[in-house]
Formats: sequence, structure tokens, C-alpha cells
Amino acid sequence: MLVVMRRLFATALLAALALGGTALIASPASAAPQSIFGTTVDVTAVVSGDSLLGETAYVPEGSVDLLAELNSVLAFDVDVTVLDGPTTLGTCTIAIGDLSCVVTTTALPAGATPVTARFAGSTTVDFTGTLFSVTNVAPSVFIEWQDASGAWVDGSNQATPLLGDTAVRCLVTNNSNAAITFDSFNGEGGDSGVVPITGTLEAGATAIYPLWSGPVSSSPTAQCSGSITLLSGEGNGGGTGGGTIPGVGTISASATPAPGTTVTVTGDGLEPRVIRDYAVLLDGVEVPGSPVTPVGPDFDFSIDVQIPASLEPGTYAITVQGTFEGRDIAFAYFPFDVAQPESDVAQPELAATGPSLTEPVGIAALVLAAGALLVVAARRSSREV
Repeated sequence: MLVVMRRLFATALLAALALGGTALIASPASAAPQSIFGTTVDVTAVVSGDSLLGETAYVPEGSVDLLAELNSVLAFDVDVTVLDGPTTLGTCTIAIGDLSCVVTTTALPAGATPVTARFAGSTTVDFTGTLFSVTNVAPSVFIEWQDASGAWVDGSNQATPLLGDTAVRCLVTNNSNAAITFDSFNGEGGDSGVVPITGTLEAGATAIYPLWSGPVSSSPTAQCSGSITLLSGEGNGGGTGGGTIPGVGTISASATPAPGTTVTVTGDGLEPRVIRDYAVLLDGVEVPGSPVTPVGPDFDFSIDVQIPASLEPGTYAITVQGTFEGRDIAFAYFPFDVAQPESDVAQPELAATGPSLTEPVGIAALVLAAGALLVVAARRSSREV
């Protein structure tokens, strides 16, 4: 048996040697550069500079250029082929005396494509890697103002009427399929000055960047814009801006709302008159007499809001809102809580002070104790006799 095994091994060795330079060697998927042909080789994405050998190279959408390189000249041609399974994506030849050539691939689908980079010279060596085609889509950028209820109202490329205090923020959404890096991106609102926006944002993610807060009477405007870089090495950008229409006057409530009470909501001197009608809502539902229209020359209004006595425990609010260019904006907000009645509050259980006669374990313990007493009594009785 040993002789047979030796003969088989010798036959296999001779067959491998007979293949010579055409032998296909599978190289491990380690990081570039790789050593073959007595030199080092690499394949990199032309735009991003990412290596493909054992790594992920981020590339633009469509067909891409890959730079195949040798570290020193060779005395033979080297054919470089990039394959997706059995399908050839592109090929080039590094001629004798040259150090590089460019592989131009066919169009790649968006996302990751596992590929093989094949070097064929004195031997043929395969390296595995991944081409990731990055969608170059501009990020979405929004400006939002905070109304009296704390809700955020879209103010991108438009004016937003507000009353009292407000705040403004920038929202950026990455619409690409890979992370982006903010380059010269910033926001600005009110008297805050420039607010830098830095770092990265993952694919599909939305980030919020506060810009300013204060009284709307300062008539602030806001903007958010700049450029980004994609992992493919390409650039893009986006931006928007918006302003406010500061309101004057006041909207007040006669008392803190509570179940079973009537609260009078009053508007006084509400200008400018971009809002013609105001809806008055209790827990999101318009109350009888709503909407109300401020009447000149003072542009006042008054409306009574009946608070039902039967409200369940929870948080409620009276809201006064107007609609401007399709957006509902709260100009006053009066929240209140309805507490749970004390009789409905669960009382803490008292600690047990003795055995429970209703529990099986307690009854069994009493039976055993009684039995023990009977035994002791019987023993004493027998001694006395």
C-alpha cells in the first residue's frame, strides 16, 4: 500500500510540474499589495484609489476604470482580468517593460459585486475582492421651524408664520447606498452664526442639526447647505433655506384647563394678517364655534372651550392653529393633565404577620404541629401511669 501511495504522489507531482506556467494558484484574500512574479501587484479603483485585492473598492455607477500595477518591470506580458464568477467584466495587458494597464469594466449593478482579479504571466494567480458601485445621489436637505406646540414645521424654501418663541434645525438625509462625508457643510439660523456640520452619515440615514432658538420677533432666516464626498471618491451636495413671518399679538387662556371647567381662549392684536382663520382644538378635535376669525381693527377673537368632566386620565391640550400654504401651524398651546382618581390607585399590600390559613402549605404546617403536640401529650400520660 505504501508503495502505491508513493507512486500516486510522484505521478501527481510530475503532472503539476508539466503544467508549468499555466498552473492556477488561488491566492488568499489578504490585503494588497500582493507578491507574485518576484514583485508586488495591485488593482485599484481609479477614482477612489481603493484596492480591490482582498478588499472592497468603492467605485462610481456604470462602467469603471481599474488600474492594474506591477512594482517592477518583468520580462513577460501579464494579462489582468476582472471576473464576476465566469463572466469577464474587463481585461488589459501589462506589456513587457511596462508597469501598469487599465481595466475598463462593463456596467456594474448598484451595490456589492464579489469579483476575481486574475493575473496571468509565468503563473496564473487569482485574488478575490469586492466592487461596490455607489449611487451618486444628492442628499435631501430640509429646514424646520418649531411651532407653539413643539411640533416641527417644514420651512424649506418658503416663509413660515410663527408667534412667540421658536427654534430652527437642519435635517439631512443620505440618499446614496453608501456612507457620505460632509466636506464644507454648514447651517445658520437667527444670530447663531455659522454652525459647522461635519462627520459622516450612513446610507439612508437622516441626521438632525439644531441651528438656533429664540423669539420669532427677531425675524430670523435660516439656511443649510454644502458639499459631500461619497465613498466612490465622487462629490455632490445640496441645500435649502427659509424664513419666518413674525407674528405680533397674544393668544391666552382664562384659566388652566381642567375637567368640568370652561376656558375662554382670547386672541388680541394678531398681525400680520396672513392667517385669516384660527382653528381651536381640544385633544386634536375642533370645538364648537371653531374656527374663529380675528375682527378688525383690533383683530381679536374669543371662544369658550368646554372641558368635559368625563375625561379619562391622560395628557390633553387646547391648541390654536392656522393653515398657511398647506401647513398646519400651532400659534398657542395649553396642555393639561387629568390625574387618575385616588380610589383607582392600587394600594400597596400589607406584609404578612402570620401563617395563612387559606394556603395549603399553612394548613399542612398546622396539622403537623397539632400532631406533634398529641405525641408529646401521649408520652407524658404513659410516664405518669
